[in-house]
Formats: sequence, structure tokens, C-alpha cells
Amino acid sequence: MKVTLKNIAKKSGVSIATASRILKRTKTNYTDKELKVIQIAQNLGYPYIAYKKHSKKTHKIAIILKMGIGEFYPSLLNGFIESSYKSNYQFSMSMIDTNKKTDPTDDIIEIVNQYDGACILITKLIDKDYLKIKKHTFNKPIISIAPIPNPIFNTVSFDSYRGGYLTAKSFFENGYNNLGLICGPNNSTEANYRKNGFIDFVNTHKSMKINWIYNGDYSIESGHDAYLNLKKNNIKKITLFSCNDSMALGFMKEAIEDGIKIPQDLRVSGYDNLPICNNISPSLSSINTDYKKLGKQVILTFDQMKNQELSESILSLIPIELINRKSTSRK
Repeated sequence: MKVTLKNIAKKSGVSIATASRILKRTKTNYTDKELKVIQIAQNLGYPYIAYKKHSKKTHKIAIILKMGIGEFYPSLLNGFIESSYKSNYQFSMSMIDTNKKTDPTDDIIEIVNQYDGACILITKLIDKDYLKIKKHTFNKPIISIAPIPNPIFNTVSFDSYRGGYLTAKSFFENGYNNLGLICGPNNSTEANYRKNGFIDFVNTHKSMKINWIYNGDYSIESGHDAYLNLKKNNIKKITLFSCNDSMALGFMKEAIEDGIKIPQDLRVSGYDNLPICNNISPSLSSINTDYKKLGKQVILTFDQMKNQELSESILSLIPIELINRKSTSRK
């Protein structure tokens, strides 16, 4: 029997004119009622259907970081890629040289305008930099994955303050009261949050005291220099918090080569929980930052921005945890 619009309309509970209108046009979004008519027409074998299933557009997102080497970069990218499985987001990494004399925001703007959106992790940017980026990127969706004191963009970041706080709390619970601190870059909000969380806990416990502080720059080399400074000041039997793993690893290498035993002579804890932390001897205690969770929250925030659910910039903090290993054990 030949299938007619009348058959479809009757089975769908709509008029013949309505059935005809639905089947003749394509749209990007169909109502449930329209989809029902289309499904019935397909089941009956009606040949004149304009409907085509629209696949979701893939959103290509740049993760913009300063140029560097080390495990942090592939760890971050892998977490974002894992978080984007079965989603319509595709992440790729772009690096810029922040040490050039030229304005790094020009490079950032150029990259953003080649993609559908961007995540920015450049800790040295300040308000005027973010405002310039916002002005010249044509309202493209941008998320900062470094904390911004004044969130000009939506920000998704780890709870850095609590990372430092939990490290100091663990030292206190283990009776480690003679403490040291290897700080990150002074112009990094995130590094300062880590440092301040540690210091604030120590300052609320009279038995604890920070007897040595070294200002590093997140590099392995500054970890080497930190150990040489500690040795120069003849400081021994100390427990240290390094504001990232790279500095902690540089410090440990220099110390061990100098005959220092960890954790017998001194103890070290880092931040980021890079894969190498569990594959060196002694293994390095560290704050675990889950980049897959970070990526999932970034995707959720992009979706909210796309659906215009966010009327103003917000800050989302991803929980962290301390992983204790041999570098801070009592042995």
C-alpha cells in the first residue's frame, strides 16, 4: 500500500498540512512532536523526508601555556583529552614564549582567534592583559585555568590554598615542627595561594616554625639552587614544602648527590603529583591535582557559557588531596 501524508497525519495525531510542513524542511532543533512525526514517516517508509540528523559540532579548544619542558605539560593535556572522550570538545596545546620582550597577549590573541575557544594558563598575566585579550577575541569563549584575583574570565582552577594548608597540616600531625618553604614565582597568584595556605596553618600552631624560605621559579634548576642555599646556611633536620614537584625533584637530586639521606636527614613534599613522584627513590609526597576532573569542569563551564547560563564570571575550585610517600615518612 502506498504511504500518504494522510496515513502519517492520522497515525501522528496532527493535520495533513502540519505533517507536510514538518517533513519538507530541515532544522537544527526539532520538538518532540516534530520528531514523532518524522519517526512515524520513516517507519512507514515515506520517501519524501527532508530531515537529516544533525551531528554535534566539534568545538576546537586551545590550551595556552608558557613555553616549558617537563612532565607537567603532557600530564595536563592527557587529563583534558581523557575528560573530553564522548564529548564534542577537542583540546590541543599551544605554547608561547613569555620571556620575549614583545607583549605575550598578542600571541595569545592570535592563537585564540584560530580556535573556537581557549583555556589560558599563563600565571604572569594581570588585569589589563585579560581585558586586552577579551577586547580582541570577538567574544570567543575563554576560561582561565590559573586563578585570577579579579575574575575577568570564568576561572576553573585547583584549590591551591588548601594544597599548602593540607601539607602543613600533615607535617603538624606527624610532629614535624622545624619547617622550610620553597616558594614559586612571586608574580604567580597560584604559587602565592600555595605558599599562603602553608604559612597560615603554621602561624596558627605555636609549636611549628618556618626557619628557612627560598624564592624559586618552579624550575628544576631553582630546586638545585634551593638546596645549595640551605647548605650555605647550615640548616639541617628540616621538613620542606616545595610549591611544585619540579623544584622538589631538583632539590632532592642535589641533596642526595651531596650525601644527604631522605627522609632520615630531611623531608620534602611537593605539589602536582606528577607521574615521576612515584617512580623515584625515595618516592615524593605531593598534592594530587586531577587534570581529568579539571577538564570535565572546563567542559561543563563551556557548555554553560554556550547556553548563556552564566551572566557574570565565576570561579570553580577543583578539590585536591595530599599523597604521602617515603620522602616525608618517619624512617
